[in-house]
Amino acid sequence: MLSTMRGSAARLALRAVRHRSAALARPIASAASSFSNSRRVAPGVALPKFARAFSTSEQHEFKAETKKLLDIVAKSLYTDKEVFIRELISNASDACEKLRFLQGTSQLKEINDEDLPTRIRLSVDEAERKFIIEDTGIGMNHSELIEHLGTIAKSGSLDFLNKADTDTSNIIGQFGVGFYSTFVVADKVEVFTKTCDPDKGDQGYLWSSDGTGSYSITDMKDVPRGTRIVLTLKEDAAEFSQLSTVKKAAEKFSSFIDFPLYIVENGEDQAVNKQEALWTKTSATEEEHTQFFRFLSGNSYGQPYYSLMYQTDAPLSIKSCFYFPDPDNAPSRMFSRENDVGVSLHSRRVMVKKHADGVIPKWLHWMKGIVDCEDMPMNISRESMQDTRLMEKLSMAVVRRVLRFLDREAKKDSEKFNKFFAGYSYYLKAGILEDKEFNNGRHKDDLLKLMRFESSKKDKGSLVSLEEYTASAKEGQKNIYYFCCPDRNTAMSSPYMEQFIQRERDVLLMYEDIDEYVVGAIEGFKGWKFVSVDSADKDFELELDPPAEEAKSDLELTEAQQKELADFIRATLKERVQDVKFSDRLVTSPAIVTSMISPHMRKMMKNLMAGKDDMGGMGNFPMTLELSAKHHLVTTLHTIKDANEPVARIAVEQLFDNACIAAGTLDDPRVLLGRLGKVLEMFVYQGAGFDYSKGEYNVAAGDDKKKLEDAPKPKEEPEFVESVPEKKEAEFVESVPEKKEPEFVESVP
Repeated sequence: MLSTMRGSAARLALRAVRHRSAALARPIASAASSFSNSRRVAPGVALPKFARAFSTSEQHEFKAETKKLLDIVAKSLYTDKEVFIRELISNASDACEKLRFLQGTSQLKEINDEDLPTRIRLSVDEAERKFIIEDTGIGMNHSELIEHLGTIAKSGSLDFLNKADTDTSNIIGQFGVGFYSTFVVADKVEVFTKTCDPDKGDQGYLWSSDGTGSYSITDMKDVPRGTRIVLTLKEDAAEFSQLSTVKKAAEKFSSFIDFPLYIVENGEDQAVNKQEALWTKTSATEEEHTQFFRFLSGNSYGQPYYSLMYQTDAPLSIKSCFYFPDPDNAPSRMFSRENDVGVSLHSRRVMVKKHADGVIPKWLHWMKGIVDCEDMPMNISRESMQDTRLMEKLSMAVVRRVLRFLDREAKKDSEKFNKFFAGYSYYLKAGILEDKEFNNGRHKDDLLKLMRFESSKKDKGSLVSLEEYTASAKEGQKNIYYFCCPDRNTAMSSPYMEQFIQRERDVLLMYEDIDEYVVGAIEGFKGWKFVSVDSADKDFELELDPPAEEAKSDLELTEAQQKELADFIRATLKERVQDVKFSDRLVTSPAIVTSMISPHMRKMMKNLMAGKDDMGGMGNFPMTLELSAKHHLVTTLHTIKDANEPVARIAVEQLFDNACIAAGTLDDPRVLLGRLGKVLEMFVYQGAGFDYSKGEYNVAAGDDKKKLEDAPKPKEEPEFVESVPEKKEAEFVESVPEKKEPEFVESVP
């Protein structure tokens, strides 16, 4: 049976190396702890010298397949050498836990060396390249040494769990290979051990091997209860005989094991795991949360803005705690490289992954905390999870709990949450985009509940949620109206907002560039559609709240006049517009521009593609000019288009550019300088009496006709029309005006 188990384990490991897959993580035998139970001594108590009994020394050979597996473990299983410290500390913790369990269940009435406290101790000897770990746990007798250390993938912890009939959830080991990680760094491994059970004897033993093919077991005298492992390190692993390296690794991996962990420093035992594993408790005080948050943050100051403890048994056994830093200290997005996730992944209080990016998504990287999953399906090296589907379930459960916690806090204290949202809004919005791309929008609804925006009917700085917006919407309304704009003043003075202000229709104001992408990704909220107020040809539900009837103005253009003016404008603007039409959406402004994509999105896309020769059509994306048939500028423009065509053409150009400015799509305002100079010229010449329709000065009584005839006259018009930017967009990127001024500038008197 034993031979079959070893052979099966070897074949599994060899197959894993050949295929470089996580298949090695199948439960080869589960749980690795007994074989490395270390011996512990109280501070100030001198370690007794071990006396060798040469007459009882035995030599044992590893079986051929076991030798191969041992070589695989030593060379291929673990990616980081320092992991052996985690494995040995975990085994020592299991040894102590087993002793505590046997005593607590009265399975052991008496124990050997009853005066020794249950502890774990690390020490080093840099001169001799030694690493030493000892515990005062359960220990082993002769047969257990052969069974557990002579058989790779034979987990003493698994046997212990199978025999126990009560809760043993504190046992860490899983696979029975952790002890053999020592051969990654050691030329020689010595294990001094004595069982805790007097019924099994009080004889001590020395197990020794260089990992090449055999091991020896020697009777030893004066060995205290527990296990003491001495590693003679390889030259390329000499760093692990340095105190600072070992201490750092112990703090990194094993800060939260359930037994006192000490390291010998300057001849004295110094505690390593001073911090309590807070997430294993059912509740904690505010002070405990603050101290633990500072521990996780590596700071001696600050306190969490929100604290969350989450424990559940389904779909996995999860114990966790999360901290949300103060929004005043939210990470800056400027000049920052990609940040690591601030939540670490543990299994039974032992750190498995410092940055749990497989559990916590990147858009929550700023959270601090710990996720501990007791029944996590780890691979055999305990460096990653074996089952990606369960990993997804773990991630889903944790992220969903975090988002629903934030929603609960928002309803409890909206003012406090609004401050939090101001600091982390970008990351939560980015979460909507990433969640849709990678998870098919599994967290969309929970994330949307957290969104907050200003609205046109609220005061500046007041934020509303999507649920509040829909609850206060007009009866029969099915759209959520929004406007992406730089700031509130720009929004409220925009011609796109006129009809909504007139109808007292609430509009969400979105100031961040990412908002446009978010709205495009989510499509809707609880059956409500998102509609941008600057979009073209959308159903604005105008029948819900028609404005008061106004007397029809005599100056309003008829349909025939509208067609005439539209044709004139198309001929003037040419390819700059796709269409010209008249609209009822304008109240006080003469014109707006619309297109297939919103002006704000068009501007962002052009900024992203700036400097590229191929702008993907964005440089001259066709736009529609919408006009008000009632506005006095539009009606007057129809009047002068035939009587004074030069002025009408200038007015059309300026009207279009004004609409582009209102939409935020004018690429370079310097192109307006020529036309504005021409407009200024017209004011000056008309003030001097020049009649553009006749092309001459008006002569009034008393005027010197000869002097007027000799006065300078404006030049012909065509030059300023050419000031329209060329089709090729790349030249806008340079945005430097040409040295040569337009000719009409010279025409100023």
